[in-house]
Amino acid sequence: MNTTERILPVLGAAAGIMILACGIALTASCRGSDQVPPEGATITLAANPATIVLVGGSGTSDVVATVYSAVGVPQEDQDVRFSSSAGSLFTPPPDSQPAANIPIRTDDLGNAHVNLVTTTTATVTARSGTATGTLTLTTVPGNLSSIILNRVGGAGCLPDTTFLTCSDTLCLEAQAKDTDDNGLAGVVLVFTLQNAENDQQKPFGGAFQPTQVSTDAGGFAHATFRLDSQCPTNCSGANTCIGEIVVTLQGGGFPSTPLQFDTGIQ
Repeated sequence: MNTTERILPVLGAAAGIMILACGIALTASCRGSDQVPPEGATITLAANPATIVLVGGSGTSDVVATVYSAVGVPQEDQDVRFSSSAGSLFTPPPDSQPAANIPIRTDDLGNAHVNLVTTTTATVTARSGTATGTLTLTTVPGNLSSIILNRVGGAGCLPDTTFLTCSDTLCLEAQAKDTDDNGLAGVVLVFTLQNAENDQQKPFGGAFQPTQVSTDAGGFAHATFRLDSQCPTNCSGANTCIGEIVVTLQGGGFPSTPLQFDTGIQ
């Protein structure tokens, strides 16, 4: 066998090794690069439930990020990376593998899912390329049953639910109750105005002080409500205003029975 004949098999083996190495390198490179949407894409986040019920000290929510193109079309096969300010992120069952900052591929609806397990309020962030979105999820004790809202009297408070001047103050008391009808402490309640119109069907506004309160040891939260600066125009003289106040959890869960008020301002 001459020298050339001896070298050819060696060169062939070396070439094969080089091709194999390149193939491995290419595969690794593909795996290491996220598939991301084009410029102008956006991400929206939603969760079910948005208010996490804590059972045994922790709770779970399914968080979904939807990736849209610049013209609002859901994007399939895009990689989304999730992070959270509290708790832990996992892929949905049955895998349930750690999912923080791991690329999660969107499905044919443009959705990527993770499960958040937390003991406290957490903000989840989703990112795909330059597109980002955030969502804050709140928590409540697992035995929350209802939120009760009432008017209360006292110095400087209306004696009923009818405003007689634009400077009157309606004083409010909400209570978060458990399944045994006891008050629950540490529940964040939000006061909201709804269905507020005068008899000409013109909407009016008002302000709560504060708008958001954590319940005390007895499960109580207090706030006041006053009509806004447009009251003389919208709610006095020939115009009568009627509105409702409702108290909910952050995110709108467990709404109270609405408390209706009206005006009789001359």
